[in-house]
Amino acid sequence: MSAIIDRILTQLGDGALLDKLLALPKSDLNSFLLQLFEKQTNKTAPTDVVKAFEQNRFSVPSDVDPVAYHMLETAFLSSAQKNGIKPVLLSPAAPLASCSVFGCVHQNKVLSATRGTEMLSDPTNMLAIIMAAQLKNKKIDNQNPLHYCATARVLRAQAFPNTGRHFSHFGVFGLVSSGKDNGSSYLCEKELLQKHLSYYKELLVEKYDAQLLVVCKKRSGFPAAFFDSAVQLMQNTFPDVPLSFDESPDENNYYQGMQFKVYMEKEDAKIEIGDGGFVDWMQKMTGNKKERCLISGIGLDRLLLL
Repeated sequence: MSAIIDRILTQLGDGALLDKLLALPKSDLNSFLLQLFEKQTNKTAPTDVVKAFEQNRFSVPSDVDPVAYHMLETAFLSSAQKNGIKPVLLSPAAPLASCSVFGCVHQNKVLSATRGTEMLSDPTNMLAIIMAAQLKNKKIDNQNPLHYCATARVLRAQAFPNTGRHFSHFGVFGLVSSGKDNGSSYLCEKELLQKHLSYYKELLVEKYDAQLLVVCKKRSGFPAAFFDSAVQLMQNTFPDVPLSFDESPDENNYYQGMQFKVYMEKEDAKIEIGDGGFVDWMQKMTGNKKERCLISGIGLDRLLLL
């Protein structure tokens, strides 16, 4: 990307153009970009729109059965509501940097837009932002843990492998829980984790009789004893679900303490359908180190394509 930008700046004859634009107030930069897009669209013919559609991987429709998809959304959301988890109907747009500001997600993996927005690429980020804003404005209190969920059609900009299971837009069920540490042997964290695990057990195992496998990975940010405690809780909740451990080294700026991945067995194949873990997002957004946050998500399209 930097080589492309350098080439463009050289072609325009102003190597400092990007810095000049970034120095503008956000409102002025937005006005500039809106004018640029307007002039570009004024040169576009209807036949150009059809051609662009045929070549643009972001706008092609999904092959997933829409009736089955919306029925699955309803099943996830209604089950969540019955379990004391609040469903939220999200906007298709999110604040600019709502994913990249939290860590290891590069902004180029998100479809950025004007007016200070980007296309929604992860419902858990947006749910956490909504929680943080409500906590900040004292509209809610999380002394007793809060649980929000949403289904959303999300858009990702990175290149995906041609496997038949990776697409630029796809459906996700996201679950976010928020609580406050009370200094009592990870009681808050275990309560949040229990909520997520119990929900997935009731929906996936008991209702759909899914053959699941769970893989746990230790992450930094918590004492080692926390991981052992979380694993024990997971084993107690899913006594009949095989549990294994990923001990491969890798960089992590996302999850804290522990991460879990959920797989489903299908015709002797192991297919990843979701993951989750603790994050420090609420601490960063509220400035309160006692905040605890657990996120998890399930790929809805994955379930329908199994």
